[in-house]
Amino acid sequence: MSATLVHVPVLLQEVLEWLPVPPGGRVLDLTLGLGGHAEALLAQADSSVRYLGVDRDPQARQRAQERLGRDGRLTILAGAHESIWTDPLFQAWRHLQAPDGFDAILLDLGVSTLHLKDPSRGFSFSASGPLDMRMDPDHGPTALEWIAEQSEETLADALYQFGEERASRPIARAILRALAEGRLATTQDLASAVYEVIPREPAKRKGLSDPATRTFQAIRIAVNGELVGLPAVLEQAVMALKPGGRLAVISFHSLEDRIVKQTLRRLAGLHDGPGRMPPHPLPQHLRLLRPGGLAPSADEIRINPPSRSARLRLGERLASQVAP
Repeated sequence: MSATLVHVPVLLQEVLEWLPVPPGGRVLDLTLGLGGHAEALLAQADSSVRYLGVDRDPQARQRAQERLGRDGRLTILAGAHESIWTDPLFQAWRHLQAPDGFDAILLDLGVSTLHLKDPSRGFSFSASGPLDMRMDPDHGPTALEWIAEQSEETLADALYQFGEERASRPIARAILRALAEGRLATTQDLASAVYEVIPREPAKRKGLSDPATRTFQAIRIAVNGELVGLPAVLEQAVMALKPGGRLAVISFHSLEDRIVKQTLRRLAGLHDGPGRMPPHPLPQHLRLLRPGGLAPSADEIRINPPSRSARLRLGERLASQVAP
């Protein structure tokens, strides 16, 4: 992959506006990625700020280190946002640097430019690459290994649940048939299996998204466990904020955004569940900021088309539990 890879952080101006870092503030970036948001936030921060960036991907950490490594305010840790809370290095940093909590916490969910532009990572079907899709390439099964462990039923369920793919059953059947026949080794092989069910050209002529997009999203989410424990991560993040501290979460598809929206509303004391209101008021830990969320501007979408599906949701920690 080219060393000149350009990373355009999504909703950057909105993050800078709604996630201010006070003098001497403490910032937790749970999805550091290539460091685009971190670079901008640190550029506006004073010398006493301390910024902890967490990422599971060793390549992302290396590139962020190259980009920001001379900044003594920054510490980079290896880890996934769902498991970092019990990591001894994280706990030691938090105890020393942020014993009273964080002023700002950021999560930029989903895949990054690093993943999509490097064919060897196997996230995209725009070029042929191995069926990997792991955000941490040193741990866990590859996408091909994960597919090989699935039945038609479990694979179809994953495609429907994580990709909202209506043709999940015939696509699962086509993928497993390609695997059995030795025709499933690369990202383009996987895309070809999808095209057996939903041809690519008609969708292309109609200006629709590529038929393989939902399948790739679903398998990527399943391989990396992206939605596993996300409500708990958000709750832990809110509880780790100082009173008045802010949480910013960027999501890129409806499944993520729905979880983020519902979890933040619950933590704000709002009941979204089915049926009657609970017998006791829900505890209120934060105040929602811009409850409808923020979407990219037309100018940002024009400059950075992948941003078009992004949404930023925000909350501010209350001083104590408050009845709604």
